[in-house]
Amino acid sequence: MRILVVSNLYPPHFIGGYELGCKQVMDHLSARGHNVQVLTSNYGVRAGLTQALPEQKVNRWLEMDLDWPPLPLGRNALRLLRKEARNQRAFKRVVERFQPDVIYIWNLRYVSVSLALRAERLGLPVFYLVSDKWLAHWETDSWYEIWSSNFTRLAVRGLALLVSFLLRVFGIVYSGSLTLPNVHFVSDFLKRDAQQAGKPVDGAEVIHWGVDVNQFAYKQDCQEPKRLLYVGQITPLKGFRTVVEAMRLVVKEHGLTTATLTVVGGTITPDFAAEMRRLIASYELSDNIKFAGFAAHEALPEIYQQHEILLFPSLYDEALTITTLEAMSCGLAVVATATGGNKEVMEHGQNTLIFHKEDAQKCAHHILRLFTDDELFQSLRVVARKTVEEQFRIESMIDKIESSLLREANVRERRRRRRPTK
Repeated sequence: MRILVVSNLYPPHFIGGYELGCKQVMDHLSARGHNVQVLTSNYGVRAGLTQALPEQKVNRWLEMDLDWPPLPLGRNALRLLRKEARNQRAFKRVVERFQPDVIYIWNLRYVSVSLALRAERLGLPVFYLVSDKWLAHWETDSWYEIWSSNFTRLAVRGLALLVSFLLRVFGIVYSGSLTLPNVHFVSDFLKRDAQQAGKPVDGAEVIHWGVDVNQFAYKQDCQEPKRLLYVGQITPLKGFRTVVEAMRLVVKEHGLTTATLTVVGGTITPDFAAEMRRLIASYELSDNIKFAGFAAHEALPEIYQQHEILLFPSLYDEALTITTLEAMSCGLAVVATATGGNKEVMEHGQNTLIFHKEDAQKCAHHILRLFTDDELFQSLRVVARKTVEEQFRIESMIDKIESSLLREANVRERRRRRRPTK
């Protein structure tokens, strides 16, 4: 089966976890004999170096409007028009060259939702893997908003009609509504969110993230839990300030000076990251909190093995966090906020210890419990690993995705064969 994957980001250039999940799924589908090609953005690629990477079957041709500086409406419309023309041409080029059996759309935030509109009009099976809230609110796409706004409907209606005629002539998609024929959500939480937004996804499947339990192996010998770990972006929404405050309580107020925290990850909010470094210095925690910087996904299994406790203090309604699943698979005790889809995994006192958002006091309390209660620490580790092995294995995720894709591809092929020849 030829699978065309379309996503705004794809490793090694990425920001969050779903991009890593995307590559992992595509690698597994390729290993099962499917021909996978990826169309993604040129994010992270040096300007002018956006050609295809044949050895990886990755085409980095799309343009993102992430971090675009604001412009007046007219100039912004022209800038978006150039982006749309480029992205839609890239999509058309890949489809014509690759001739996919299935189009699998992962995330179009900051790229072009028009690619999904184009895909649905091709008559091919179109699938969506939804790992955040972009699909529930796809109408906020910058290009689509211009054509659905009161500005185009009222203020310059005549001009809008003329421009829309010219766009049709040049084959540029600018309007429409997604039918969402086949959707895979990574959590029940995301499906409910889309339903509440009025999207036609009642028949969508929920396919949870999976972890390679062999790659993220269980740490057998794990004593004296004093090495803590934070993996993720250093941003306000990820709750990093809560971690710093919790460490202050553990080290300064309770005197556990041997406790250390390793921070693995970069930032898209450098001012906040700099503020956090100053706060750490003011608390005299520089010897306890170390910044390891960005780490490739391949390096994470070893990093997990070097620590005993994972802190995940997110303030955001997470879809379903791959990081916590990987840490649980490795046998780390997870102290976390159970936001969004993570409630479908985490059970307080069973496989994790949970605290409310921004509650540094409770976070510190859980850390101290793990430092002093070895029976609780070991029990959390065992049950966490069992949870992943029984419910969140990558093989199960791939089985469900592959079955769903093949089912629709086979239906289309049978219909094609039944068509009378002219």
